[in-house]
Amino acid sequence: MDDDAVRCTECEEIELARVRDQRPLGTMPLPAEALLGFPQGSDARTLSRRRLLRNGVAALATVYGSTRLPWESIWEAAIAEAAAGPQRAVVLLYLAGGNDGLGTMVPLGAQHSLLATHRPDVHRPLGPTVGTRVGVAGPLAGLSDWGLANCAVSAANGGDITVANQGLDVLWGSGNPANPDARLALFPAADYQPPNLSHFSSSDFWFAGALKPMSTGWAGRWLDLYGSQTNPLQGVSIDEALSKAMRTAGAPVASIASIPSVGFFLAGPTGTYPGPGGPEYAGIDPAATMRALSGVPRRASNTHLDRVRSTYGLATDVIGQLAPLAAAAAGANYPANSPLAAKLQTAAVVLGARLGTRIVTVHWGAFDTHAGQNVRHDRQLKELATCLSAFQADLSARGVEQDVVTLVYSEFGRRVRENASNGTDHGAGGLMGLVGSAVRGGLASAPPNIADLDARGNVKVETDFRSVYAAIISDWLGGDPAAVMPDFASVPALGRSMFR
Repeated sequence: MDDDAVRCTECEEIELARVRDQRPLGTMPLPAEALLGFPQGSDARTLSRRRLLRNGVAALATVYGSTRLPWESIWEAAIAEAAAGPQRAVVLLYLAGGNDGLGTMVPLGAQHSLLATHRPDVHRPLGPTVGTRVGVAGPLAGLSDWGLANCAVSAANGGDITVANQGLDVLWGSGNPANPDARLALFPAADYQPPNLSHFSSSDFWFAGALKPMSTGWAGRWLDLYGSQTNPLQGVSIDEALSKAMRTAGAPVASIASIPSVGFFLAGPTGTYPGPGGPEYAGIDPAATMRALSGVPRRASNTHLDRVRSTYGLATDVIGQLAPLAAAAAGANYPANSPLAAKLQTAAVVLGARLGTRIVTVHWGAFDTHAGQNVRHDRQLKELATCLSAFQADLSARGVEQDVVTLVYSEFGRRVRENASNGTDHGAGGLMGLVGSAVRGGLASAPPNIADLDARGNVKVETDFRSVYAAIISDWLGGDPAAVMPDFASVPALGRSMFR
């Protein structure tokens, strides 16, 4: 499948996650000062629109809700919540299309041999990666019969990721829930019963937190019950539209597409803009040059030149204010040219600003690998592993990592048997992950048994995804899962606690 087709498929899959039948209330500028944590003070009596916008607008937020809110009340609410102290937050990272759990967390031993009979061309061989065929180097720490695909594993543990301190194995650590190095919990074969293998129905169930049509999302209902009625930044979708999971009955929420880069850029010889400067401009800092020009003395009578140079000076001042927002925190090491990295970096800025944000949603990927699975899946898994590692480092550098957990999920898994196109079709029992230093990592539920499949050739569901939602509500965000999920009475409890 060519890259254009992959991008088209990705757009279709992510579109299913977006709210399109609700008109937003409008857009709201996000002042750089607010996202920088109000370095000049946050006395509500001085937070006029003029002051907040004086140092530039970092981004625009599209606001959803039942009531249009005055500018001043939004920032008063955000500042009041920030002043109340650290608040716990969750990032919901949706892998659109149905991630192949058995190609991510791979069985070893006899189960690996059995899987290879079902997937002669798609399975991951034991051992190091050879050429383009990604293997599985060995078991995860603390386990004997399950490992991770090498494309998601650090080179230190035999994998393909060469950036230091990056890889799902690094987040996994010892795999012992009692140890603080175990920051990744995995739920193999997570889904619902009976599984529905439709993108439309399954994604709606996961976003609703219920196995029936709902007008709101599970995260949105939590905000309706326990959130703010005046702060739309309490729930933020990093996307062009609101996530269905975040849809509320009335509580204000927002979507933020991105925090764009700012600065002066130099055109290359072909007239294109190769970014902050092509190789022919190495060592040149356009912003510094413009700042120097703005300070060149001029005659008092030359009012036009004075105005131009004052504009240059103001522009460079604003660039200086906005630059930290467009850059990752030191040591994050996000991969270059990664859409997921850009989304998670924006999420880190919003969470680091401590503006009362409790839930963030991110949609990413094209995991519907019906054809040519290995090449596509390998690339996406590596990007996922490096971006999650960088995101944790970014949050830590901003001083909020201990208050944030990230839930990674997909609407279903893939069929155990490969198809005729070197891919896999829709299947039950996908892989969920929960990441963060507050997470009691390790294997959080029973893995699937390849020798015991259901009547349709799928792994049997071992974890009801709503059980994980319930744990996040009751033990992390705070609240009554029964009030948020309408069919909670039928949801089995997890076998252990998930948070430290």
